[in-house]
Amino acid sequence: MTISFSRSRAKPILSLGVFLVVFSAVAILYIQKDHARDIRQFKIHATIIADDVWAVNPSGAEPYLQLVLQANSFKNLSVRQQGGEPFVQVESPPLAGIDSLLELLQLIRTKNLATDITYNGQRIGSLQGKKYMRVIYPLVNILIFLLLITLTIVFFINLFSNRRYLEQQVWERTRNLRESERRFHDLVNLLPEMVWEADQSGRVTYANKIAMRRLGLSDSPDLPSVWFDFIDSGQRESIVDYFADSLQGHDLGLREFRAAGRDGRSFPILIRSAPILKDQTITGARTIAIDISERHALEEQLRRAQKMKAIGLMAGGVAHDLNNILSGVVNYPELMLMDLPQDSPLRHPLEIMRRSGLQAAEVVADLLTVARGVAATKIVSDLHSLISEYLESPEFLELVSYSPKITLITDFGSDTGHISCSPIHVKKCLMNLITNAAEAISGAGTITVTTSKRSIDKNQSNKNALPAGDYTVLTVQDSGSGIQPQDLKHIFEPFYTKKTMGRSGTGLGLAVVWNTMKDHDGTVIVTSDQNGTTFDLYFPSTNETPAIQPEDASPVAFRGDGQSILVVDDEEQQRDIAAQLLTVLGYKVTTVSSGEEAVILMQKTVVDLIILDMIMPPGMNGRQTYEKIIAIRPGQRAIIVSGYSQNVEVKAALRLGAGGFISKPYTLTQLGRTIHNLLRI
Repeated sequence: MTISFSRSRAKPILSLGVFLVVFSAVAILYIQKDHARDIRQFKIHATIIADDVWAVNPSGAEPYLQLVLQANSFKNLSVRQQGGEPFVQVESPPLAGIDSLLELLQLIRTKNLATDITYNGQRIGSLQGKKYMRVIYPLVNILIFLLLITLTIVFFINLFSNRRYLEQQVWERTRNLRESERRFHDLVNLLPEMVWEADQSGRVTYANKIAMRRLGLSDSPDLPSVWFDFIDSGQRESIVDYFADSLQGHDLGLREFRAAGRDGRSFPILIRSAPILKDQTITGARTIAIDISERHALEEQLRRAQKMKAIGLMAGGVAHDLNNILSGVVNYPELMLMDLPQDSPLRHPLEIMRRSGLQAAEVVADLLTVARGVAATKIVSDLHSLISEYLESPEFLELVSYSPKITLITDFGSDTGHISCSPIHVKKCLMNLITNAAEAISGAGTITVTTSKRSIDKNQSNKNALPAGDYTVLTVQDSGSGIQPQDLKHIFEPFYTKKTMGRSGTGLGLAVVWNTMKDHDGTVIVTSDQNGTTFDLYFPSTNETPAIQPEDASPVAFRGDGQSILVVDDEEQQRDIAAQLLTVLGYKVTTVSSGEEAVILMQKTVVDLIILDMIMPPGMNGRQTYEKIIAIRPGQRAIIVSGYSQNVEVKAALRLGAGGFISKPYTLTQLGRTIHNLLRI
């Protein structure tokens, strides 16, 4: 194509060049002959007026020169005698009309002519003149003549070459048509959508590869297929009506149907049809079908996410109220136990009441986790140590006593790395998974807990929805009967359980696992078959050193020295509990019921520490209150408490300078340790 294009451009350029050369040659010859003719005529004029010059008769020469001036386009003529004296001089008027314009454009110029006047072989004077060079007119005529000749030649050349050109055009268009047809088929076969054409009876006359593969269509003309047969039988009447309307040219847009695949399984599709026209006659319809199975799956996932969000919001609100209520259940028995003698018969029921409150607080913590919040601060921990702590806990020992035929196997990998986590929630995940595994085993069986280190590359990252990097993996595998496929996609939903609610579970166990892993920037992958179920928990690895956990101590170890503490809480019961606990710990306590009261009090009072509730409607929350207090008392120490998890507002308050966070309900020991550590700084 490039060579052909270059030649097609070269031909007119070459023709133009030849034309210009010929025209230039003719023009030069014409100008030369015209100049020679002017010189001959000028000498003749000198001969004619020679007698008048010899006779010194200007009146005879002047009329002739006037005639020559007009006839031969001279601008002026003059005759001089032998001594150079003027004899006769005539001059024509200025040019007018088109000649004046051509003169202005210098297309009409003047040339000087001069010759001697002789009489009997003796020079008696000279004839001089300026003649207009109006060669433009004959040159235009020559140009037109040459153009006519050239066009005639070009016409005949094109006439003789036209047959070959037409043959070449037919060949190229045939080739392009075949290439276009091949490209069309390739593009249609590359489409992820199914495309087919059908005649007016619905018999398929063409289908792309994916349509033939998904629907089991045949490309053999001997085995025609009616495409209605591949639509769900319950929609047969609707699809026939849709096809009939399409043949009428009605644009019905996208319509959803269910198609039956080659394997017999149905799947949702969106179809759109348009009539096929041949000589303005409708001969059939062309249809495109889009498999929307993935879209349905995404919509289902979105509905699940929205349901999880709604349940989470509800759980968060319920957890906040329950935590405030449980503070009394936990703290008042704790205060009473401190005053009772060791042999008091009331100690046992009060202790049971306190433990029940703490157990209820753990359920509330599960609700908070479902609400996508982890109340405890994350610290760098050794996963093996956390597993060992759970395996030595009363909860696990109680589980073992209920399931004596189940064997637990541990396999800790070497160099698995450390993780940044909430130890309480990691052990809670492990407890939930092992408990579920034990309940999934009927009779004897094994539960295997393993740890390993795995690296996720970019390809695996897209598959597992995890950033590429190193992960510490906790695996819990059981030899139970497995999870049914229809249940597998629901197991992480809150309150979805196959257990007896209230007896063997709350329906929150796996929801806690799911949300804990999301809060830890990890994920949980579950596989299940008839041989058992495996849960893989991926935690991002860290090279930091694990934090040293403080040992449990008696509240006496955290007694204060009379420091002043301001308690800010909108709940009267919470203020009363906090005041009594702080008094027992040896602190001077002042309480207010709102953030606004706290700000006013801090303008005239100095305290060593503020215990600040985060949620105090309808006034300022804890973060807003602390922000105004540090504007009055820069560096003021504070502890944030909340029935919610450690949310964005809590973290903002900690960034402002608050020294710690305690979730409700807190124990006397937790409160004493936190205050002691903060005031010791």
